[in-house]
Amino acid sequence: MYKVLVPEALDPIARKFLEDRNYELVIQQDTDPESLKKAISEVDAVIARTEKYTLDVIRAGKNLKIIARYGIGYDNIDLAAADEQGVTVTLARNCNIYSVAEQTITLMLCCLKQVVPLYQALKEGNWKSRDVIPTYEAKNKTIGILGIGAIGFEVAKIAHFGFQMKVLAYDNYADRKKFPEWVTFVNRLEDILPQVDVASIHVPLTKDTHHMLNRKTISCMKPTAVLLNAARGPIWNESDLYVMLKEHRIAAAGTDVFETEPPSPDTPLFSLPNFIGCPHTAALSKEAIQAVAMNCVHAIDDLLHGKQPLYIINHPQKLDD
Repeated sequence: MYKVLVPEALDPIARKFLEDRNYELVIQQDTDPESLKKAISEVDAVIARTEKYTLDVIRAGKNLKIIARYGIGYDNIDLAAADEQGVTVTLARNCNIYSVAEQTITLMLCCLKQVVPLYQALKEGNWKSRDVIPTYEAKNKTIGILGIGAIGFEVAKIAHFGFQMKVLAYDNYADRKKFPEWVTFVNRLEDILPQVDVASIHVPLTKDTHHMLNRKTISCMKPTAVLLNAARGPIWNESDLYVMLKEHRIAAAGTDVFETEPPSPDTPLFSLPNFIGCPHTAALSKEAIQAVAMNCVHAIDDLLHGKQPLYIINHPQKLDD
């Protein structure tokens, strides 16, 4: 009987899929390195969320054959270590595109419509805030998509067709021939940022994208512009973002991710009325959760029964028996 390490919150349909196929489920509790090493030591497969799978953790998996990532970001998994240990790593692609895109647009509208400061004023009994705090329409504004992969393109489509927004894109890896004529590509970050009313981050976290939104680049934006992040927290520098918002160098920012997760309750950004954040929930709609969970369990079931799973992202070396 194969053993699978699964998140405590794994969707019941995915759990039933594994149980019906006689897998033994090991429920993941703590996610610190030592707890992970202990939990992974006897299992054949893992459904991985955002906990870190380092070289030491992966080496502890004596029987480990597959890490099925519960999402599409994989900066928490040491792929070289997985290759070395012969462990296949898969992603749950195309499962949460709409959920993340909708969350991005929600954050954009919250910023443009000044939902946070208006609600705070309303709670304080200030009805007249509606005459003092300005709100803005998305219609006919320009949105800059920083990384126009599947999620970025979905955001672009909602913005263009839903709000008649002009779409600019910064993505030097995209095949530009595959995009419609209403997407205009800009080659440099410093060139796209001054042109947009909304900038939305959708690049993966790499050494090149780490802190790519910082005091220097954010200062290129209009003082009326909005900055959104539904990708990874370290893509922007939170300290620099705080200064830019506090000094009104940009109008507002909305995020679903943080440099450190969970963030401290005294995170400076939380003190600003022109900032709104969510606890990394963009991909956690009921529909997306189920789709991602089923993607993971199918990947595990396929690999353990000799089939090639979808969306393998590494090159595991076959280990000698």
